[in-house]
Amino acid sequence: MSLPGFLQMGRFSVFIWGAYGFTALMVFLNIVQPLIERRKLWKRLQRNLDDGVEDTHEEAE
Repeated sequence: MSLPGFLQMGRFSVFIWGAYGFTALMVFLNIVQPLIERRKLWKRLQRNLDDGVEDTHEEAE
């Protein structure tokens, strides 16, 4: 099979390349989204420490 034939994949090319694209997008989001959330958490924790806010969870115990 030649490279152009592989890339074209006949009438199924839209479905196949769409599935590859969707899968790549999901893998990318599964890597990036936790990193973004971790950064937000660290910023929130740092802001709470700077404001002198104590963890209210410990006070409830």
